[in-house]
Amino acid sequence: MQIGIDICRLTDPWTGVGNYIANLLAGLAAVDQDNQYILYPYFPECFPRRVKDMAQFVPPQGNFSLWGAGRPELLVKLLWFKLKLPQPWFLAKPAVTHSTNLAGPRLTHGKLVVTVHDLSFCRRPDWHKEDNNQFSLRALTGAVANADLLIAPSTFTAQELVELYPAAQGRVRVVPEAVLPLYRPATDPAPVREVLQRHGLKRPYLLFVGTLEPRKNLVRLLTAYERLVAGGQEEFDLVLAGGTGWKAGPIEEALSHSPVRERIRRLGYVPGPDLPALYQGAWAMVYPSLYEGFGLPVLEALACGTPVVTSAAASLPEVGGDAALYLDPEDADHLLDALERITGQPSLREGLASKALEQAGRFSQEAMGRAALTVYQEAAGL
Repeated sequence: MQIGIDICRLTDPWTGVGNYIANLLAGLAAVDQDNQYILYPYFPECFPRRVKDMAQFVPPQGNFSLWGAGRPELLVKLLWFKLKLPQPWFLAKPAVTHSTNLAGPRLTHGKLVVTVHDLSFCRRPDWHKEDNNQFSLRALTGAVANADLLIAPSTFTAQELVELYPAAQGRVRVVPEAVLPLYRPATDPAPVREVLQRHGLKRPYLLFVGTLEPRKNLVRLLTAYERLVAGGQEEFDLVLAGGTGWKAGPIEEALSHSPVRERIRRLGYVPGPDLPALYQGAWAMVYPSLYEGFGLPVLEALACGTPVVTSAAASLPEVGGDAALYLDPEDADHLLDALERITGQPSLREGLASKALEQAGRFSQEAMGRAALTVYQEAAGL
């Protein structure tokens, strides 16, 4: 069987979808040497500038190939994006095509599988820019109409999809995400120290990883951290690792006016190779997000053996299991209490750390690959 996979989001800087695709490819390569995989570096609504650079992500085995990297790119863009052809001449004709980021094009050949990562743009459109909301709603409507099967990364997202789009009933399958192998406890502390030194991290710290945007709940986190310091816990800095997203104005204002701003370290976007060291150097990873379709930073931290404090909301308890300390993300007092407990009770921290690796092990690349392959086979009627 031939299977086409959209990999257009494997571009720098990586975000969650790029990680999703990288883990999907690695998982499929680990469990399937029989089916042929055709990887599309461009896909509807997504045309990376450096298509040929994506060859580095093709698994080094004979059943994976990059499609169309040598084709005239301007012609590709004209035919697909300007003329809106459903499946132009330059595409392969696989039995199954997997759209990894919501796009649901009409195909003239084979079955379509679409991944829906989350539905925050439906639940809380005020968290997003209007043009992003319009694009996402248009894409999701097309996906529900055209896809033979839909993939969700969590049971929470699968249930939301059916609730909001009843026409998807019976066509949604859960394929949990995974983490790259670089997220693991370090055997040599020297590289960890080097990364921390390079980022100027000399004191113990609580770590947040993610884009600075409304749903990450950072204004409440900053308020709780200020109250923690005011209450006498002055040992820990707060480190924010992530680029600035849309509608970040209130976050920026809270940061600039914080009475403890000298204790808050903003690192901006951190390249993937540095993140494991940041997780391992942290006293705990604090992720009080209001909404997640999966919650990859929680899984990354657990895979590094790092204690996690996160929200008892959306998909996050599915990822954290019994290896995380949970909080009500909309209750400022509960958030403060969680910070006080994780910083003031070393035994709690040690207990969470002892469960982290076992919980993370439930989300392997191989498990992701097997689950995705099962969906492809079902879509193809095998």
